[in-house]
Amino acid sequence: MHVDLYAAAIIKLAMLANLTVGVYAIQAPGVPVSVDKAAEYALQASVHGAAAGVDPYELVGIARNESDFVENMVGPDGKDCGLTQTRVTITKYSCQKLRHSVALDFQEAAREMREYGAACRSHADYDRCRLNHYNSGVRYAKHGYHGAYWLRVQCFAEGARRGVMVADTCRRVQSRGDIARALHRSLQRTRSHELVAAAATRPST
Repeated sequence: MHVDLYAAAIIKLAMLANLTVGVYAIQAPGVPVSVDKAAEYALQASVHGAAAGVDPYELVGIARNESDFVENMVGPDGKDCGLTQTRVTITKYSCQKLRHSVALDFQEAAREMREYGAACRSHADYDRCRLNHYNSGVRYAKHGYHGAYWLRVQCFAEGARRGVMVADTCRRVQSRGDIARALHRSLQRTRSHELVAAAATRPST
């Protein structure tokens, strides 16, 4: 029994560590995320994702796509607030609270995604339906820039899952093929960055 609990705890810690690395990897150029912040986002995405039955990588993908991990962001009309740009018309929390609580941001994003997942269960375009609901509501966009919202989120989420530095390549994806190509280029960029970092820290002889 104790061994099983210990093993489960180790697995959870490893999963949290991997998600932390993923958040850190997908940070936006010019908007630095510290390791401590990446760990905080990973923890909250994991806790609230598990409670709602939502993939935590998808939650951090939403946060990256919505705000570039800028916690106090407010949308153009003043109604989209916080890290995950929760719309105040569909939550009981104020913009002020959302802008100052990462836990609330991920809680509300997870709640929305659980609801949209249930609403879209019978749709042939399940992923597009539930993710684009988050961005454009019940009459979700299916074409154009807004129609590709779901692809951008999935790109950031998969970048975090693989721990690759996607920079802003996910902003331009228009198909699943674009995601694959963006991640491949990002993997090469990540490896180059790691090689430079390793060379810089190697002791001189």
